[in-house]
Amino acid sequence: MPNEHARKFLAIEGLRGWLAWAVVFSHLTYLSAFNARGLSSFFRLIGLPSVIVFIIVSGFVVTHVILEKRDAYGPYLIKRFARIFPLLAVTCFIGFFSNDLLSLALGDPRFGDPQFAKVAADIAASDHSHLSLHLLAHILMLHGAVPNAVLMDSEYAFNMPAWSISLEWQFYVLAPLIIFVLLDKRQFLIPLALGVAASEIALRTLGSGTVQPGALPLAAVYFATGILSRLAYSEKFETYRGLSFTVALAIVFFPFSQFWPFMIWLIVFFGLPIDRLSNPNHVERFYKLVLQNRLALYFGSRSYSIYLCHYPIISILVWLLLQYSSSLPNMLLLTCTSMPLIILTSELAHRWIELPGIAVGKRIALSMQVMRLRSAANETVVPG
Repeated sequence: MPNEHARKFLAIEGLRGWLAWAVVFSHLTYLSAFNARGLSSFFRLIGLPSVIVFIIVSGFVVTHVILEKRDAYGPYLIKRFARIFPLLAVTCFIGFFSNDLLSLALGDPRFGDPQFAKVAADIAASDHSHLSLHLLAHILMLHGAVPNAVLMDSEYAFNMPAWSISLEWQFYVLAPLIIFVLLDKRQFLIPLALGVAASEIALRTLGSGTVQPGALPLAAVYFATGILSRLAYSEKFETYRGLSFTVALAIVFFPFSQFWPFMIWLIVFFGLPIDRLSNPNHVERFYKLVLQNRLALYFGSRSYSIYLCHYPIISILVWLLLQYSSSLPNMLLLTCTSMPLIILTSELAHRWIELPGIAVGKRIALSMQVMRLRSAANETVVPG
């Protein structure tokens, strides 16, 4: 029987909260007049690495769900779809209009970032000129993988951060097969790895036609890191105490920014056994303080809503502040006005969209499982 109450890893929940706000601050920097030396570049650059850590986390969590709940493929996919699509649809509908407002705001010559202003204008124009195609791509949740040569700005249409949701969906569709191969058909592991590597090399060499790694082969190494981490996790691992060493290793690799998504994940991963350990040391207590405090856990539970709701909210605020103020929206003002709205909106979205969607998905999945059991029972009945 499926386990409907798979164990939750609190540190991963808290990590999601931190990652969601890192993405928010990245976009706040892009959409404000924040040009402080060094800090502006830093905040702009934390967005993509945070998304990459999200992807690694997804590989771990989805593998955990598949291993623990053992759902059939149909019910599993229905629950995954109901989990992500309703909020995606609502925020993309709002984003269609907020992109227009953002394009108007960034067109103000005082803004001082003509390159990003052009990106915003191109996205808004593409939303209108290719509306039906964008709708189809988003309904299929493949918009992040469509090359610009096929559909201009498909990955950024309606709601810019939503390109990664398309990537998540692509992974959800294939994850049960990948994990089945890794667990039960290990003789196919090397051909599978070679196939993924070949497709990734081909896409990186020839070009995927997208700005972000929105096609699954481009993010295969990140999902694989999460998958293999969960497969390596066991009861024996829960007695392991390697967090201090991992932190030291991360400090050594500090100058190499390309390693940071992996180092952040390794620190979180090797700290997971702390909940089962007695007498944690100073590093382990600090780990719990950062990742398992109430605020981090709260934002982690609302991280999906924060991630999808923040960009339309900030876009609308930038337009309002430019429309009714004589000065550009600076970072402090935009942050102070947007954060309360993002928190409130994400709470409402979590309660009124996410949770009902999850409940509907579970009901449909349960009915599918009941029908499957009835069908199997009828087939075993011997006539006469």
